[in-house]
Amino acid sequence: METEEIYMNQVKMQAAAFKDKKRRSPDNKEGADDPAYENFTLTFRNRDQPKGSHSPAKNKDSEMSQELLNLKGELQNVSLSAQGCLELQKEAWSTLNQSTRMAVQGINTLKNKVQEQSQKLLRAISETRAKLDEIELLKMPNPNPSSKSMRRR
Repeated sequence: METEEIYMNQVKMQAAAFKDKKRRSPDNKEGADDPAYENFTLTFRNRDQPKGSHSPAKNKDSEMSQELLNLKGELQNVSLSAQGCLELQKEAWSTLNQSTRMAVQGINTLKNKVQEQSQKLLRAISETRAKLDEIELLKMPNPNPSSKSMRRR
């Protein structure tokens, strides 16, 4: 109990000395010329703080920092993984676009060939019809001999 009273008195005295020092003018430098003056500062430890070398707050901060570093590493891994997926997706789309262009080109080539062949067939059909018509005309009995001679010319 006596130790606590001494401690409390020291705190009160220090606070009073600090207030006195604040009230004085800055010109008055206490102890500057007095060789007997001793300037000392008291450091007080928080009474609720444990005496261990690491306080719980510092320990918690350290744990939190470690967790944040771990989280940062995981986020970097996720970011790299996402970038890899995007690259694969880009490559797949590029391949798909190239394949589509090649397929369209092939289809257009086939379409042109089909159209050419269709035109050839239509011409062949027209020519065949014309020849058939000509043959049919030749097969018909001709009552007029003069008309035969005209046809042969």
